[in-house]
Amino acid sequence: MKRFTILFLIFFSLTFNIIGLKTTFAITNTFTQGIYKSSDLIPSKSNTYSFSNISSTDGAYLIILDENQVINHAIRLEPNSEKHVTVPILPKYRVIILGKGELYFTPMES
Repeated sequence: MKRFTILFLIFFSLTFNIIGLKTTFAITNTFTQGIYKSSDLIPSKSNTYSFSNISSTDGAYLIILDENQVINHAIRLEPNSEKHVTVPILPKYRVIILGKGELYFTPMES
């Protein structure tokens, strides 16, 4: 019975390593189309982020709304764009990404 359990555990761990499954709760800096709260972005001491479109084929739009749903920042990003700096994103702000591009956010050090 011990031998079966050990073989099962080895097979189980190898299967997940070969398939390359990612954990559900992994924190990533890459965001696709959707509406995000500022808390969904990478936590940082600074409220300012730099971002770029890492998609090689698709563009994207980035819109940052304040707590009153007023647009604070809006930009269209071409594929493989260079880094841009956002306005300070406060805790109640919303970030909207439109398009098929993938935006990579990096916190700016203050």
